[in-house]
Amino acid sequence: MRRALPFAVVLLTAAVVATARGQPHARFLSGTIPGTLRYQVVLEGPGPGEISGVLGELTNLEVLAGPVLAQQVTWQGNQPIAVTALTWVMRARTLGPIAVGPTTVRLGDASAVTNPVRGTALAGGRTTGEATRPELRVELSTPRLLVGEPLVVRFFVESPGEVGAEGWEVQTSFPESWSERLPSDEVAAVGATPDGMARVALGGWLVIPVQAGRLKIPPARARAVAAPGERESAALPVRTVTSRTVEAEVRPLPPAPAPFFGAVGELAFSRRLLENEPRVGDLVTLEVEVEGVGNLPLLDPPPIRLPEGLRSFPAEETHQWQPSRRGLAGWRRWRIPVEALRPGRYELPEVRFCSFKPGASYTSHTLPALALVVGPASAVPPVAAPVAATPGARGTLPWPALLLVAFVLGVAATAAAITWRARRRGVPLPPATGADPAQELRRLQLAVEVWARSRFGATVAEGADRLTAAGCPQAEAAEATELVRTCERLRFAPSLTAPADALPNLRLRVARLVATTLQRADRLEQ
Repeated sequence: MRRALPFAVVLLTAAVVATARGQPHARFLSGTIPGTLRYQVVLEGPGPGEISGVLGELTNLEVLAGPVLAQQVTWQGNQPIAVTALTWVMRARTLGPIAVGPTTVRLGDASAVTNPVRGTALAGGRTTGEATRPELRVELSTPRLLVGEPLVVRFFVESPGEVGAEGWEVQTSFPESWSERLPSDEVAAVGATPDGMARVALGGWLVIPVQAGRLKIPPARARAVAAPGERESAALPVRTVTSRTVEAEVRPLPPAPAPFFGAVGELAFSRRLLENEPRVGDLVTLEVEVEGVGNLPLLDPPPIRLPEGLRSFPAEETHQWQPSRRGLAGWRRWRIPVEALRPGRYELPEVRFCSFKPGASYTSHTLPALALVVGPASAVPPVAAPVAATPGARGTLPWPALLLVAFVLGVAATAAAITWRARRRGVPLPPATGADPAQELRRLQLAVEVWARSRFGATVAEGADRLTAAGCPQAEAAEATELVRTCERLRFAPSLTAPADALPNLRLRVARLVATTLQRADRLEQ
């Protein structure tokens, strides 16, 4: 195969004629790699059987790859119409006329002949025989910005022969920053340099720096992407270009006048309680939302303060945004589980903080106070009263605790049997019979709390030290505290861990804990 002409770009005048359905027609298309072209035969409504093609006589052309078969089915009313294309990759041997004679297309047992196609191969440089090398340029929206402000980075390829960006792909990185590619409509497609060279935009990125200093953008690499069929030929020239390193100066934000948690942009904040008339033990969701344009993915939840008697759990986050030149446009939402430890009226005090608006200054925000009224628990299982330690009771358990131990042991034995059987059969574990994971977690938590009250006259909520002081061994006190904490976390923040996956292990741990026979030490009477 002859050496490629690196300066050749094919300028075509294809003789494409519209034909009746079932009659194939041929045409020339631009090649993705410079110096190549594609010869394509298109047939609408192919017949049954295999489809193949035999090229006609070639004039001043050589085949590099193909044919590649592609087919697309569309509908006109309720009638399917199939469009089939056979594509060859070619290049001109010398400058001058090029042509492909009538090509024969076989469809099963039938065959058809295409029209001939002619064109002309012309030099692609400024002068005949001059090779041209494209250049990859980087453009920054600004050379200086503040931490958290948006920076738009765009890449262009400059070359006399470039006509579009569809034949290129760009690989780049932005260390010490958050980045996301911009939609194509946010980047100008085609332009020209002052000396008339084609300037084609290959893509743009929204970059948000996270720290002050010199923001260095390493060299990017652009590669000409082959079209289907061109990838399969090692004879095709491969073209890559690399940009230079560019830098931007990132300055720190000015001192904030009020509590600041990193919000930069044109943002609005709100919060609300989602549940009405909760009771002790119920989950209340405090929803905090930020909406607008800014550095949404870099924000922590806005600060909240809870009055005594309320406790919170890890927040569950959702978001929806789209990148733009001004930042990310959309919203981000946190749902924070909150539980009341006792009934009453609570007030979540107002919260004041600030955000930074690019090009302006800090903006103050105030989230108003929220009222929460919590009723008494609706249905709490009875808890056995503490049992005084007497010599006659040593080594025995009160009957409520014995019943509870028997129930938990039964559940644990059933879970262990199901686990063993599932592992032997290689099937996934079924969920607990008719039990909601949150309800079962609550039952396991109550089992530990009843065990602590009936055995030691103390509650798990008072902490491991209180249980130890009441006579509980240190290891059991730590295990009880950890079990209650784990159950609460799974109940109120299920997105952190799948509760169903953790239940078998928790059942066994609770059964092992409440089955212990140690009791608090007797105290000598004065």
